[in-house]
Amino acid sequence: MASPNKQQKRAHRAKAKAKQNRTQRAVAPKQDAFSGDDNRIDLESVDLTELFVEMRTAGETSQQALCAAFLAHPLLALVLEQEGEEEATDFILAALIEYRQWSTDSDDEAAALAWVESPQFQADYLAASRMLTNAGQ
Repeated sequence: MASPNKQQKRAHRAKAKAKQNRTQRAVAPKQDAFSGDDNRIDLESVDLTELFVEMRTAGETSQQALCAAFLAHPLLALVLEQEGEEEATDFILAALIEYRQWSTDSDDEAAALAWVESPQFQADYLAASRMLTNAGQ
């Protein structure tokens, strides 16, 4: 696991990137996320609503189930494959912040980040990750 300082830097970078993405999406016309010649996903125009609905439904069971639904979604594997680990980490953090804002109907980015960084969320996220890793073996 990365040092607390490195995690804080990643969280800050992802927070800034998420805010930039939201601003760009607000002013940019919607495009097909899969259009283009290179078959790469345009992460800035991906509609995450379907994923968020799945996460909210799973979250009715538990926060760990919410994390498992998020981690099992095929979009994450695609992001990791196309963007590499660091960009995927940024995307994951930004998506989780955006989910929390969406699910609580709030624009409070600090509260969403605090939720993601909370010890309980971190424990549930790691448990869901281990569960999915063990199920895949």
